Amino acid sequence: MDTTPRPCSGWNTARKANLSTVVQREWVYGYLAGWRDALKTHANKDIDSLLPANEDIVSQINMYCESNPQNSVNNALRVLVDTTLK
Repeated sequence: MDTTPRPCSGWNTARKANLSTVVQREWVYGYLAGWRDALKTHANKDIDSLLPANEDIVSQINMYCESNPQNSVNNALRVLVDTTLK
C-alpha cells in the first residue's frame, strides 16, 4: 500500500482536468473515516455530527489546496478535522 502524502498541486491538477474525481472523493471519505474511528476509539469523540456535508468537505479541500499547493492533501484534511474539533 502506498502511503505517500499526495501534494495539493496534484489534487489541483486532477480536479481542473476532471480526472479521478470519484477516486479523490473516495480517498477523502476513507481518510475521514479513519480519523473518525481513531477519535472514537482513543479519545471517545464522535465527529460525524460535527463534519460538514460531503460536498462542503471537498470544497474546503479545493480551497485549501488552491491556497497551499505546496502542502499535502493529508494536511488539508488534518486542518479540517482540527478546525471541526475546536
